[in-house]
Amino acid sequence: MRIAAAAVIAAVLLAGGLTTVLLSKRLAQPVTVVTQLGERSQVVLPDGTKVWLNSSSSVEYVAPFFSRQRRVKMEGEAYFEVEHDRRAPFVVSTNGLDIEVLGTRFNIRNDDNEHRVTTVLLEGAVKAYASGREQASVRLHPAQQLVFDTRTHAMRLTDCPSAERSINWIDGRFCFEHDTFGEIVAELKRYYNVDIRFMDNRLRDMRFSGNFRVEDGIYHIMSVLQLTYKFNYRIAGNDIELYANPER
Repeated sequence: MRIAAAAVIAAVLLAGGLTTVLLSKRLAQPVTVVTQLGERSQVVLPDGTKVWLNSSSSVEYVAPFFSRQRRVKMEGEAYFEVEHDRRAPFVVSTNGLDIEVLGTRFNIRNDDNEHRVTTVLLEGAVKAYASGREQASVRLHPAQQLVFDTRTHAMRLTDCPSAERSINWIDGRFCFEHDTFGEIVAELKRYYNVDIRFMDNRLRDMRFSGNFRVEDGIYHIMSVLQLTYKFNYRIAGNDIELYANPER
């Protein structure tokens, strides 16, 4: 994890692969916390809000934090447990989308390749809107999911009964539930330093289910998925090539 700031207390605690960073309440410059490939991090903001960062993600805010609005910017994926403060709404900005809350729990995932930002609300209430268009906001309630198209700014709100599943990554778990192979590969590439290539694009839409842990390793996960007989793979240096099996 990398931290960029002019005044940040040097308190970094390492436990179980998760880094906890306590940020000073007397910040005078922008603060950015960044996780590297395969790394997860927990950040405690000056107001007590807790932020968990997934692999290859970042969160940034500018002091003074204690004002009429608590605003942070993020990239990648992050889970927030926002400290309640009726006088100072908490706003998360990412890729053209603003999420405004008072005190709640939610997960945000920014998928640049898919041109979408997915917000899952676990507790409380939030409103979401394209940056600068608060009058067109959409309200989320617990166990709901909002998908924001970063190109068109269209928003789609749906129920999400398995909302807690969205934060399995905090414990280093992959929980695939009838996910497409394309979605699974995109998730695995966030953690492992390998290039996974589809040699047959029909594989992208095949669906798989399974539970794994990050420490299982990419080759173990591929070997288990391969037991479905839907595909085969070949290791070429630091690459994995995926081939469709002949129809049975």
